Amino acid sequence: MQLKHIFSNINISNLLQKIKKYFNDEYFDNISETIQKFQACSLEKCFAIYECPICKATHKFKVTCKSRLCPSCGKKYSAIWAEKTASSLIDVKHRAVLFTIPKELREFFFYDRNLLTKLTYAINDIFQYQFHNTKRKNERVHKIGKYSKKYFTNSDILHYGLITVIHTFGRDLKWNPHIHAIVTLGGFNKNHKYLEKKYFHINSIVGQWKKLVIDIVKNGNYENEKIKKKAYRIASQLYHKNTRFFFDVAKNDLNNNIKAIKYIGRYLSRAPIAEYKIIDYSDGNVTFYYEDLANNKEKVELTLDIETFLSKLIIHIPPKHFKMIKRFGIYSRNVNKEIKNIMETMRKYVSKYSKSTFYQVETWDTFQVNPFYCFKCHVKMRIKEITYFSSRTGSIRYKEYSY
Repeated sequence: MQLKHIFSNINISNLLQKIKKYFNDEYFDNISETIQKFQACSLEKCFAIYECPICKATHKFKVTCKSRLCPSCGKKYSAIWAEKTASSLIDVKHRAVLFTIPKELREFFFYDRNLLTKLTYAINDIFQYQFHNTKRKNERVHKIGKYSKKYFTNSDILHYGLITVIHTFGRDLKWNPHIHAIVTLGGFNKNHKYLEKKYFHINSIVGQWKKLVIDIVKNGNYENEKIKKKAYRIASQLYHKNTRFFFDVAKNDLNNNIKAIKYIGRYLSRAPIAEYKIIDYSDGNVTFYYEDLANNKEKVELTLDIETFLSKLIIHIPPKHFKMIKRFGIYSRNVNKEIKNIMETMRKYVSKYSKSTFYQVETWDTFQVNPFYCFKCHVKMRIKEITYFSSRTGSIRYKEYSY
């Protein structure tokens, strides 16, 4: 594994000490733990042994490290998440929307990562304004209270679906926080009838996104007083500038939900760079390439010294328990029971991992065998022992099972 080889050729402790000032103690400990788990992720260090109860034959499997840096384990997580999420979507048209942040404000989301979460709630507020026809309600001559049964008409969409995924890096590994969103092109009215959404008010979204991002940055919880003043000053200046806070609405509706979900979830739990893009590692330098979207995906090669390269990867490790994914509306857990029952009839896609594990499905697709069954006796094997990395102790642990 090329990325692991690069990590093994540098004194990680020295590198971490150089970047420690940017993180609090809890966050820094999580980064150290993530790197340790990644370095311990191999069939030789962390594995489970299964044994056939009849012939006593054994099979050895690698234990997933769940590190944010591991390409192989991250691929597994992303694939399972994509399948599970796609099977939860109702069979209607969706629209992919990308919300970005101007470069003047990006650094402040590094100093206060909680601002990223606030962005996802801001996106939900924007779509709620669209689906609830709030502008039209504000223009009513005779105002109706929000909690009145007459506030929403039969043509208003109350319940829509929205999934947001936070990404913090660009293709060149720079700190570039942005949000990918998938939203239903319609939703349920107050009588639980599904209505299609014909269009979004683009200018309204543009204005709301700009205001909400600026307010979020201005009210950030920055530990450094200089950063706090800088954030307030720059954000205030952007209020008066004609700077478009870019967001991109996909040209076509998403009729293939699984492809859309796989696209936005491809970097959920894996290193910010795919290993095949690393084309050379020598003399303490790492050379990789990326496709420049601004120049028609032109292939650009970039060479960085090993410390700079690894630092660019490490800063994208999120805090422990930080939620990169948010679900709103009918895709959240708090769904009206009647709507929930209707949604069950509107789902068509079934995850291929619903009845079998990722490893079973992938092994069967490749070799047409079930890895958890004895090849000779054709009976299900039992776990015999497991060697794993313990986050609590920061060391390799061993456990044996008896039946």
